Amino acid sequence: MDGSPDARRRRLLRALGVGVLGGLAGCTDTGDTDAEDQPGDGSSGGGAGEGGEEPLAEDDGAAGSETTDWPTYRADPANTGHRPDASGPEDPGIAWTAETGDSIYASPTVFDGVVYVGSYDDRLYALGTESGEETWAFEAGGNVFSSVAVAGEFAYVGSFDDGVHAIDLSDGTEAERLETGGPVGSSPAIVDGTLYVGCDDGSVYARGNSEWGAETGAEVVASPAVSGGTVFVGSFDEVFYALDAATGEELWTVEGAGEFEGPAAVSEGTVFVGDRGGVFYALEAETGEERWRLETGDWTGSGPAIANDTVYTANRDGNVYALDAATGEERWRFRTGGEVWSSPTVAGDRVYVANRAGSVYALDAAEGTNQWSRSIGEVVFSSPAVVGGTLYVGSTDGSLYALR
Repeated sequence: MDGSPDARRRRLLRALGVGVLGGLAGCTDTGDTDAEDQPGDGSSGGGAGEGGEEPLAEDDGAAGSETTDWPTYRADPANTGHRPDASGPEDPGIAWTAETGDSIYASPTVFDGVVYVGSYDDRLYALGTESGEETWAFEAGGNVFSSVAVAGEFAYVGSFDDGVHAIDLSDGTEAERLETGGPVGSSPAIVDGTLYVGCDDGSVYARGNSEWGAETGAEVVASPAVSGGTVFVGSFDEVFYALDAATGEELWTVEGAGEFEGPAAVSEGTVFVGDRGGVFYALEAETGEERWRLETGDWTGSGPAIANDTVYTANRDGNVYALDAATGEERWRFRTGGEVWSSPTVAGDRVYVANRAGSVYALDAAEGTNQWSRSIGEVVFSSPAVVGGTLYVGSTDGSLYALR
């Protein structure tokens, strides 16, 4: 395979349909949502990529969308945290661990036999799924809190060096970089040739077939959910936003009871999201009208998962809640042994979640009964990725764990 910079750039253009990162270095003015005023390479018209290649068109925005992979944070750009055909481990042990140089807060992504995860040692790691052997490590120049989104032959990840990196999957070299006005802890979502990501500069960026920037009133650490032509994301300004995916135009907003830290999830025309004010919301996706709410009285810093008409959420009170997606009626709750910042993951008939006490739980999705639990060490913020009978999760002890 030709590994020259020009060849990598051609593959990058094919992966996203346009140069989503190319020509955008130094672009930090995000107040104008008019794409014509955004600096770029002139290729943002939504047409085919270089050489007549069609842009990425899958609804889930990721290459390799088979359920044997976990190609983006929360499984898909709608952030459902659910892969219907995925299978998790039964009564697992620790198959392997891979050590990094500092804490892991990012959630792993699994694609084509490789696990991708960032660390606070300023690196993104590519590790083989069978043994955890390192394939390559990319020096990001800042802490990597963001999780990877895979599209085409590239991994896209934000870092605290004020940018988003596009990294060649084959050798870990950087193909392009988007500079932002602040650290990027948000995880990218890629849909129809456009990358969407939040930033600590208070903006939401879109780069690719659509190019715009939309300002909020504070940091955007949440990862956008993209569904039905709309970008849904909350901000630390205590406002939740629905933005037109093509233009960045504000469609509606909802004022929360506190900051929005965790990602929203979208299913069947409803947006589910929790805030730091102790409220979990179900909002009508088209209008923002509140359908129901659950007042837990404690912070939600994680994102919900949605499967089979049930929404699963967890928060700092240590509980995992299963709620009827249509009515908000509680179906069950399970109390873990510590605060939960990890987002629940649903695979098969199990809900997988980790807590700050360093334990990973597998709960029966229908009843909420504990099927197994494993202690993996220190505090866990990372959300599990479940692929091929193995669960992958990071820890603040600096290690990625594979349970099978």
